[in-house]
Amino acid sequence: MASFKAVVVMLIFSAAVAFGLNATGLTANHQDPLYALAGAVVLLVALIVNVTLYLKIAGEAPFRWFKD
Repeated sequence: MASFKAVVVMLIFSAAVAFGLNATGLTANHQDPLYALAGAVVLLVALIVNVTLYLKIAGEAPFRWFKD
């Protein structure tokens, strides 16, 4: 259940990032090198935050192969 909660939080955060990218116009100006670089940095930071959110909420339990 913790894994499901983590995925829901990640989806909400990802939707907020996508809304922010669209609201600032980064998706419309992807051919400009500076906008493309800024968008890439934002997406990289969003990925790192998503992974951190998942690990904080779900913990290490989904990655255990053997039960203790």
